[in-house]
Amino acid sequence: MSEDCFLCRARFETPVLRESRLWVTVINWNQDRLGKTFIALRRHEENVIGLTPEEWTELWGEVIWVTERAQQAFAPDHFNYSFLMNQDRHVHLHVIPRYAGTRELAGAEFTDPDYPDAYRASLSPAGIASPEVITAVGAAFGGS
Repeated sequence: MSEDCFLCRARFETPVLRESRLWVTVINWNQDRLGKTFIALRRHEENVIGLTPEEWTELWGEVIWVTERAQQAFAPDHFNYSFLMNQDRHVHLHVIPRYAGTRELAGAEFTDPDYPDAYRASLSPAGIASPEVITAVGAAFGGS
């Protein structure tokens, strides 16, 4: 564990959807694309080639779980999966649902203006979800 690593901290700012022995799946605070999540490795590792075979296998199961839940909850038209690790140098995989049309949840409207082209993340305040939206996303995934 790295003391200064955000993803190594025990508490996340948004709800944890699922925890496995090696990974934790969390709602992304940036909901510029409805249902955006990330799957973070429980131990500190900065490079995906440092993952063990067991971690890769368990990650595969987590990707399947979150993708199936997002599909049931929001019916995206496509998904992007991305290891970025620019801001948080800790292995984590972003799962980004993509939409051909508008979606609504908790009184908020979600669009995907880049679809079907390459996803461009929005780090503007408009992408930061309200507590009501985060709660509704968690409920849609089957959380409390």
